[in-house]
Amino acid sequence: MKQILPVLSILLLAACARNTPEQGVVMQQPERDQRLAGVSHFQLTAADASSHALPLLTANEYSRALVHELMSNHRAAEETGMVGVTDFAYVDTALDQGSVLSNHLSEAIMYDLHKFGVAVLDYKVTDYIRVTPGGDFALSRDFSELNTEQPIRFVVTGTMTAHKQGVLINARLIRIDNKQVISAARTFMPEQVVRAILSKSGEDRLQLKQG
Repeated sequence: MKQILPVLSILLLAACARNTPEQGVVMQQPERDQRLAGVSHFQLTAADASSHALPLLTANEYSRALVHELMSNHRAAEETGMVGVTDFAYVDTALDQGSVLSNHLSEAIMYDLHKFGVAVLDYKVTDYIRVTPGGDFALSRDFSELNTEQPIRFVVTGTMTAHKQGVLINARLIRIDNKQVISAARTFMPEQVVRAILSKSGEDRLQLKQG
């Protein structure tokens, strides 16, 4: 009997030693699952948010790239005459139809040319300020309100080609008197950047508008 008791004690201690770590794992498992679930939820939320993130670049970055390429190819326009900037037309149109994108692009190019040190002339400025209930304006798209003669020696113009992933933009600096292409530039504007402009005007697609 005395020999049986020590044996039973040893067996009980061994059983306790085996059960203790297993119980510890079972108690920690729900806590680990909660942590993993929390991480998974955070990763899914972050991934969903990043898929709808706004573009880091704006159309202004692409207009700046066009201007720098135009001026790096030929800098004569900086010294010899005024530059005018027109709207860029889609290649599959009659080349006399603008769009919200082309309006924004021409305005951005005028800004970047001016910052580059080029003498830019805004031919849409009238000889007066029109005061209306809706505001005061000095710009006009009415040809009859503008001067028929402008001291413009060079013009920046170009075309746009709609692509399923964005818009391909070709720009050129042209000398008015002989129609010579002084320099040319090209850039590709991603669809995400294009839609960021069109969405503000209520347009959902790369559409043209009648001018």
